[in-house]
Formats: sequence, structure tokens, C-alpha cells
Amino acid sequence: MIKRILDFLVYSNFFIAGCALIFTYETFCLLHLPASLNWYLLLIFLCTIFVYSLHYFVKSTKEKNDTRLVWCRANRKLLQLIILLSFLLIAGGIFYHFKSIFITGGDFNYRNLAWFIIIPLLSLAYSHPLNPWNKKSLRQIGWLKMASLSFIWSFTTVILPVLMLPDPVTGLLENKYALVLFANRFFFIASLSLLFNINDYEEDKQDDIKTIAVLLGPVKSILYGKWVMLLLNAAAAFLLLRFFELNNPVFFAALLTPVIITFLLYQQFSPMKDETVFVIRHDGLMIVKAMLLIFALLILS
Repeated sequence: MIKRILDFLVYSNFFIAGCALIFTYETFCLLHLPASLNWYLLLIFLCTIFVYSLHYFVKSTKEKNDTRLVWCRANRKLLQLIILLSFLLIAGGIFYHFKSIFITGGDFNYRNLAWFIIIPLLSLAYSHPLNPWNKKSLRQIGWLKMASLSFIWSFTTVILPVLMLPDPVTGLLENKYALVLFANRFFFIASLSLLFNINDYEEDKQDDIKTIAVLLGPVKSILYGKWVMLLLNAAAAFLLLRFFELNNPVFFAALLTPVIITFLLYQQFSPMKDETVFVIRHDGLMIVKAMLLIFALLILS
């Protein structure tokens, strides 16, 4: 029963949406974003469910087999319902918060409208070929698979909510910390993405997707990846500690613990066919990372 519940949470994409939500809430806490932007937390959760569900719904129609795709085919109508409901709730949320999103100083905010068009298209382009001159999605272009995923996650959970402020340019300048947080988030997501690419080695090799894992091979990817990602994540963590002036040892522990755990995930890596276990073990580290820092902020506030 517990396994079936975990399968549902992972394969219905509620789990990954929760990761996006808690990461964005960490941004709200660190950058002291106003409560007037709370609608963004709802949209990031729903949009993550929609994008991921659509990705796996389309993927389940292809001749591939793994535990997630078997579940998607067996629960096709449920997945369709999740896609439909998440889309309707997104539309309803945008309509309900229309003034907060698109009206600034009594005028229509075309800048926010542009972001609401560009980012969804970029997110969909990761899984679906939207370029009529190139039939490949971003994830099918090996060197872009990890980079584009890391960028989309970091941008939508750090930079985009700041851009939704009434004066985003001033907001970014005043919140120079946003760029530091973006770097911290980017390298952390990249380190997890590489682990997923290593786990997807056989599938990507068969599909001729030249990811780092395919070019180097799983053994070298793990060997180089654990040290490179350790250095990048540690540097980004110390940079964040310095810029945010988080001098208490509690913050050191909160920021460096996920770095150490990530290193250990590389050190003890083994391919897993059961995607539920793999996702909870690796993507679940996003929740651990965010919660550690949020609790540290609460304790020392």
C-alpha cells in the first residue's frame, strides 16, 4: 500500500511539483518577497504538474518501457484528468489573480504577459519540439539537456518571481542576492540532473542523445561529476553565505549538508529501474535542501 501511494505521488507528478513549490518558497523567505506574490506559489505548483504530466503522457505513447511509463499507460485516463484539471486550475488562477499579475499602477503590464508566454514555451520546448525547422526537443540535444533543465528550474524558482515585482529592474538590483541564489540553485539542480542522465544512460545512448553521461560513460561521469559538482556547489554555498551574511553555524550546516549528501549520492550511485525510489532519493534532496534553510531562518529569525 505504501509503495502504491509513493508510485502515485511520483508518477502523478505531485511530488516534483512539491519540490518546485518548496524551492520557490525558499526564495520567498531568503529574498523577503511580499505576500502579494503568493499567487506565484500556486502557479509554480500547478504548472509543474501540467508540464511534467504532459511530458510523460506523450512519452507513454512511444515504444519505451520503464516503471513510470507502465504506470502511465495503466492510468492513462487519470493522467489525462490531471493534465486537464491542472490546466483549468492554472487558467482559473490567472483569471482570479489577473489584476495582481497584469495590472501595475493602473496600466496593463505587457512585460509580465511576455514572461507568461516565453517561460511556458521554453518549459514545453524541453520535452516537445516546438521549432518547425528542428524536430528535436531541448532534451534531445545532448549538451542542452542538463543545462536547459537547470536553467528553467533556477529561473522559474528564483528570478521569475522577482521579475513579477512592480519594479523588477530595481528589484533585481536591490536583490543582487537573487543572482547569487540563482547560481546556487543552478549548480544544485545540475548536479541532480547529471545523476538522472547517468541513470538514463542506456535510453539516451539508444536514442543517440549525446549527454555528458553518454559521451564520457557512466563510470567517468560519476568520477568527474562528484568532484566537479562538489566544488561548484560548495563554492555557490559559501558565496550565498557571504552575500546574505548568514554567519551563524546553523546556516553553514543548512547549506553544506545538501552538498555533502549530493557527493555521497555520486559516491554510492547505482542505476535503478524503479523510478519511484530513484526520484524520491534524488529529487527529494531538493525538499531537504530547502527545508533545512527555511528552518534555519525560522530558528534564528
